[in-house]
Amino acid sequence: MAKKKKTKIGLFDLLMMIMALVGLVLAVVGMFIPFFSQVTELLGNKQTTNTGLFDDYELLESVMDGNLTIGLVQAFVIASVVLTALATAVVLLGKLGVLRFKGLVKLLFAVLVIVIAALVITFAATYAAQSPLNVDAGDIAGTAFIPASGAYLVMAGGVVSGVALLVSKLK
Repeated sequence: MAKKKKTKIGLFDLLMMIMALVGLVLAVVGMFIPFFSQVTELLGNKQTTNTGLFDDYELLESVMDGNLTIGLVQAFVIASVVLTALATAVVLLGKLGVLRFKGLVKLLFAVLVIVIAALVITFAATYAAQSPLNVDAGDIAGTAFIPASGAYLVMAGGVVSGVALLVSKLK
């Protein structure tokens, strides 16, 4: 009967596992905190209104200049979170010796996770930029519709988990 090889987890392995888990937590939290902010400034007084990813944007989209819809942004966010979760699972299972995931497939999957995460912030910024609520009246007044912390956390989480997968040596 063949002996089963024990899996030894070193410091680097532990760091990559923690890094992947932190990335997943960032991505999931980012979905549920403010995703866009409306910042209005009038004579030096700033007021911020936050909206979530899954709030109703129908009225805003009816007056937007571009064709990008919140549905596309939501689709990329969901895809990014799912890919981040898969990358985290691959890192954890690979480090524990349960899964073998090497070579070109691992590289391509890690790059896909990172690229989709980067596209989240790209689409969020593009969606916000096409808003008619972006007005600049100099020092007197102005308003801006911008991506908020949720968009950046989803992107950061995907990148962190993707990088953890990319640099991990999975047994």
